[in-house]
Amino acid sequence: MICLLGSGNVATWLLQKLRGCREFPVTQVYSRQLDHARAAAAMVGAEAVDDPAMLDPNCRLFIFALRDDALPQVLSQIPFKMPLAVHTAGSVPQETLVPYAEHYGVLYPLQTFSKNTDMTSLKVPLCVECDHVGPHREMLLALANALSDTVRLLSGDQRFYAHLASVFACNFSNAMCTVADDILQQHQMSLDLIWPLLEQTVAKLQTLPPRDAQTGPARRGDEAVMHRHLQALTEPQWQEIYRTISDFIQSNSLYSADNK
Repeated sequence: MICLLGSGNVATWLLQKLRGCREFPVTQVYSRQLDHARAAAAMVGAEAVDDPAMLDPNCRLFIFALRDDALPQVLSQIPFKMPLAVHTAGSVPQETLVPYAEHYGVLYPLQTFSKNTDMTSLKVPLCVECDHVGPHREMLLALANALSDTVRLLSGDQRFYAHLASVFACNFSNAMCTVADDILQQHQMSLDLIWPLLEQTVAKLQTLPPRDAQTGPARRGDEAVMHRHLQALTEPQWQEIYRTISDFIQSNSLYSADNK
């Protein structure tokens, strides 16, 4: 039996994947807002609770899919020591769970999620960490393999740096797409115009190192184009981003006058 704490993006993915799973049934779902807990619990026919004191101490596994800053507060309200507890965060040490659980670990899904979509077919590498070798780690690995085709045992340091790298590759890239979207909309265009470009950018990374895949005016040293781009940008913050990233491309062994 699993108790899932959380009703956000990661929790929703877990519930979608575990729906109908007999080996790992979810019996309780906790959220600070009862209506959120009920909506999430309804996905798997579980009990919804909004008070940590109502959690079932007989559950085999407690999964914390909460915001990093909410985790300590919720942990402190649980009135018993959990047999096995894991969190799903990228940068929180597993030792955070030590005072509250007999055994502890991490089940970190290295993916971006949006709860209002069907995420069951997403490819989700799962990074697993556990406090010691034994039946609890075997159970955690069995759960991970039921959720994903790609399971990696990582140390805490490796998980932290995987999360850091993901912020650059995913979160920062998406932030740049918000700028691109604003620029296009200002000139009566939409983001779908550059979807093929974005798809090809990602596709190239499957066969080329990122440095070899780099193109654009900064890579080829086209100062005239970059000057015109800077003049055309309407937001000072966008100009700062453009300068910073262009400087990085040219100073980080990415520059090549032969590459367009």
